[in-house]
Amino acid sequence: ALPDTCEIVRVTRTPDGAWGCTETTATVATVPCRAAPAGQNESQIAARLSIAAAWMVTLPAGTDVREADRIVCRGRTWEVALRLEYPYALACRVLCREVR
Repeated sequence: ALPDTCEIVRVTRTPDGAWGCTETTATVATVPCRAAPAGQNESQIAARLSIAAAWMVTLPAGTDVREADRIVCRGRTWEVALRLEYPYALACRVLCREVR
């Protein structure tokens, strides 16, 4: 069950011609989701990635979500740290860190 709806926001960086870059954000999709604190197995992966309070966000299979994308749901924002890939997956699961 994917009881909530979230926005997937992608940050794009373009050179500004002065040795820096300009960041722009765009919502690339609005999809159903479920967000919950990471379970024990996912927390072990998160610890290796130095993520203190990890969240697992479940999205429909085939959702275009990438590492460093942001997921906005219920007034919270998470940054995708790792997309978990499974053969024949029925859903897309991403391990995230909360952005405050």
